[in-house]
Amino acid sequence: MKKILVSGVSVVALAIAAPAIAQSVSDVDQTGSGNGAAVTQTGSNDSDVDQIGNGNDATVIQDGEDGIAGILQTGDNNEATIDQDTIGGLGDIIQDGSDNIASITQDDASSLTGGGAFPEDPEAIIDQAGNNNDATVAQTNADGAFNLVSNTFQTNNNNISEVTQSALAVGAGTLLAEVSQVDGATSTITQTAVGAGAVDQFASVDQVGVNGSDITQTFNLAGSHTFEATVFQRGTGNDSTITQEDFGTHGLPTDAELFATVTQTGNANLSELTQTNREATATILQEGNGNTSTASQTFSTNVLTVTQTGDNNTSDIEQAEFSSSQATVLQESDGSESTIFQAGRFDEAFVNQLIGSDGSTSEINQNGTGGFENASNIATVTQTALSNDSIIDQTGFDGDATVLQSGPNNAAMIEQIGTVSGAGNTAVIDQSGELNEAEAIQNGSLNLADIDQQGDSNLASIDQTGVGSEATILQVGSDNDASVTQLNSGNISDIIQNGTNGSVTVTQGS
Repeated sequence: MKKILVSGVSVVALAIAAPAIAQSVSDVDQTGSGNGAAVTQTGSNDSDVDQIGNGNDATVIQDGEDGIAGILQTGDNNEATIDQDTIGGLGDIIQDGSDNIASITQDDASSLTGGGAFPEDPEAIIDQAGNNNDATVAQTNADGAFNLVSNTFQTNNNNISEVTQSALAVGAGTLLAEVSQVDGATSTITQTAVGAGAVDQFASVDQVGVNGSDITQTFNLAGSHTFEATVFQRGTGNDSTITQEDFGTHGLPTDAELFATVTQTGNANLSELTQTNREATATILQEGNGNTSTASQTFSTNVLTVTQTGDNNTSDIEQAEFSSSQATVLQESDGSESTIFQAGRFDEAFVNQLIGSDGSTSEINQNGTGGFENASNIATVTQTALSNDSIIDQTGFDGDATVLQSGPNNAAMIEQIGTVSGAGNTAVIDQSGELNEAEAIQNGSLNLADIDQQGDSNLASIDQTGVGSEATILQVGSDNDASVTQLNSGNISDIIQNGTNGSVTVTQGS
């Protein structure tokens, strides 16, 4: 059933009272001065133009049937144009402010017998209560397509909104775009459905302040459906870009369900998100100021979450090639950086840059195994002190890497190559002192490396190749150096350094 919004004395509501017979009806009422109105109709159309302000310009052109257009302008020097070549269109422009520009163009090319002449086909509402606002809606349909709906509400001043929706093939439909803006916001939404059976795209933008949002959603595959993108912005100077696409053939399950949610309540935040293919979920929350989040998801069933409550942080996540990986970044700090790259299956990465970890960096690379084998690597980084650096590189199967940095100015590196599925390597680096450096390298299966640096300015390294070796290094003192190299299988090494300026080297195996 067609939705009809009534605001004040709605011109569309007035048009409803027109005779429901196969004829054109136009009613123009101008009480201000210097207003201009032009109405052209062909076949079973309704049009109502009310201009109460001064110097307004209204144009309505309708061709087809069931057009129903309405323009009400109570402010001054507004321009409104509705052009409908449509079956079952609506249109509604209400401008209470001054110097606004609103344009609605709707085209429904479906025939009465083509399955596309539904009452919901199509609909656009523009309501501008402020001054110097600009809103443009263009909607196009094709035989068998239905349900193009756009609602744009702009209050206060200097808002710009442009919505373009196209459903260009049989079965495509249910495109919905909603924009609500207050004071100087800019929003661009482009939605395209191409491919038999493609349905359901939803985009919603709610902005207050001088913010920008750009949403692009594209179907290009039979059976695709259910894209959803939501942007909520408060504060000023925020910018959000969401791109959702579905290309290529990937078999069952049917390509579906890309979900993107961006919430920016701080100031001067930037979010760029790209989702390609199916069943991916991304949630980005920026409550601090000056944060940057860049994220991309390729293939299917990947999940990412970014939460930035501090200031001037950077997060970069890329989930590529394979599927079912999870990445989570929490940045409560200021000026920290996090990078996550995942190209395996069922990999998990967690980065926690908590309060106090200002200026810290974290890099996680999970390259998986290739093909459709499950990589199942897990990487966890927790930083709570200043200027720490962490690098985790995982290739192959079932690696488990943990870095804990509670002291300042430490550096940690873990590199693991798992060679046997279900029998991965485990590495832990815990740095509670400061100015420490630690490195753990493992190639094989079922190896364990554990480095604990409680003192200051220590060096520790573990390099293990083979199966089932264990190495632990505990450095409580300062300025110590410990190195363990274990080859082949079943080696065990345990080093404890309590003093200062000590040096230990262990080499086992051949």
